[in-house]
Amino acid sequence: MTALKYAAKTASTLGRKGAAITPGASDLSGDPKAIVCTAAGNVTIVPDGNANADTITFTGCAVGFIPPYVVRRVTAATGSWATVAD
Repeated sequence: MTALKYAAKTASTLGRKGAAITPGASDLSGDPKAIVCTAAGNVTIVPDGNANADTITFTGCAVGFIPPYVVRRVTAATGSWATVAD
């Protein structure tokens, strides 16, 4: 396990931390690599490069779904979602 501790941290490596997401009008804390669906539902996100009002909604997401964007904000969600971070 020690070797993983010193492995390079890139966008394509596994996360080392995670947290439950509470949707709202604020950006996610830290600098998450991704978000993941942990209980089926819907999610509305603001990708990192979008303006605050430029949201994208995914409906009927299955457990394990990861939106194909770097997400800076989750504005609405059903089910459960978590961050994946270094």
